[in-house]
Order: sequence, then structure tokens, then C-alpha cells
Amino acid sequence: MPFLVPREGDVQLLVDLLGGGPLEDWSLGLYNTAITPTETDTAATYTAHEAAFAGYGRKTLSRTVSPTTWNTPVSQAPSGSPAWSGRTQVGHAQYGSAPQSWSCSGAGDSVFGYFIVGATSGKLICAELFATPRTLANGDSLSMTPVFEAA
Repeated sequence: MPFLVPREGDVQLLVDLLGGGPLEDWSLGLYNTAITPTETDTAATYTAHEAAFAGYGRKTLSRTVSPTTWNTPVSQAPSGSPAWSGRTQVGHAQYGSAPQSWSCSGAGDSVFGYFIVGATSGKLICAELFATPRTLANGDSLSMTPVFEAA
């Protein structure tokens, strides 16, 4: 399932882009239900259940540009195979130089996807259902590197 920005996220991203005020940090979380995100999802109505394995916690994505937070945006070929855009170049920013990682330290869980919400507003910014769920048992880990691209 491709990455999806629901209507609530579209509006919040435009407020951030055009509002000129301080940007709220984001929270990156995992969910453990086979829910396909839709454009009408909001954080208040999202039916996916948050992951519950031992050692799980949301990750804070600071809304700054630095080597340890969002890298300086660049123009590059779109990611994916096949590429998600027919354009030869898209805007690209990656979060840090190391992936966000969760380690299961006890009872496991199946992880079906991830979501990002505003840390203070609680607005659903985006979500994605993984192509294949990840089953975590004690001692397993899951890592991902947040990337935003825009065409």
C-alpha cells in the first residue's frame, strides 16, 4: 500500500507551510491491525490499534533540519521500485542518518504499518500499511527510516 496523507494531514501540512508559526514535532507510531489507511481517516476516527509489544513506544520526529533530524531537502530521482512518480526529480528529505528502531523485549506483536501524528495537535499526518506484516518476537527488532518526497 502506498504512503497516504489523509485530508486531515493535507490541511495540517498546508497550515504548517503557510502559517509561519512554530512547527509541532511529530510522533511516529506502529499499528497492529490490518487496516488500509484512507483519505477520510482522522486521528479521532482511525481504527488501527497501536502496537503493544514489550519495548514499544512512539518515536519523536523533531521538526528541524540537521544531521540528526530531517536532513537538508534535496532534489533527486523518486524512490521506489517502480518509482512512485514519473518525474525525473522530486523533493526529498530523510530523517537522520540512522533508522528509527524498536526492539521487542518480551511479549511480541504483529506490526501491519506505521502512522505519524502531530505531537501536540494529535492530527493524523500520514499512515502506511506495509506490503507484508512484520511479526516480532522477544529479541526481534524493526527499523525504518522516515522519508518525505514531493513532486
